[in-house]
Amino acid sequence: MLLNEMRIKRGINSGFSLNMQLIMDEIKTFFFAGHDSTALLLTWTVMLLASNPTWQDKVCAEVREVCRSNGGAPSVDQLPKLTLLKKVINESLRLYPPASVLPRMAFEDIKLGDLHIPKGLSIWIPVLAIHHSEELWGKDVNEFNPERFSSKSFAPGRFIPFAAGPRNCVGQGFAIMEAKIILAMLISRFSFVISENYRHAPVIVLTIKPKYGVQIRLTPLSY
Repeated sequence: MLLNEMRIKRGINSGFSLNMQLIMDEIKTFFFAGHDSTALLLTWTVMLLASNPTWQDKVCAEVREVCRSNGGAPSVDQLPKLTLLKKVINESLRLYPPASVLPRMAFEDIKLGDLHIPKGLSIWIPVLAIHHSEELWGKDVNEFNPERFSSKSFAPGRFIPFAAGPRNCVGQGFAIMEAKIILAMLISRFSFVISENYRHAPVIVLTIKPKYGVQIRLTPLSY
């Protein structure tokens, strides 16, 4: 579809409105945004569930109840009912957002309160700092607490793992759906704990990655 959109007619020959390097860059973006970020979301969420057995048990019970007829694989209609799992995913995205900063550029002069932002200025939004702000999230900001995303206490403006506004991530709905399906199938079939070999060492290389990987011990469950 990308190539078809870029193709233009030049007499009897076909060329491209953008050169091959730009096309390759777009494809790299697809891979980065559609694979790397989702893989990291799943990695950190599994680590958090393995480190918090109480929440692991809660989510497992929810998945088994909601997806009873499907053996743990949720249908499209069942996905919205996995509310505890969604809270866990959100808390994982808060603690370990795939993108630690969001780069933006002002296309025109902007007045923001007393702040003047001139056209062409590069702006970096510190997602990791916002997600770990004690002022915004409270004293337990560094703790795993999915209940903070309950409808009564959660204010969405401070939670921006997919950015916000007209430039937000177009694939966020697909990413959350994908994560819910994979985690539901995993947690309905296995219990998992952190391996004694695990070394917690998040590093930022564009995204937030576990420097030494995440080693998990899986134990099959009877369904």
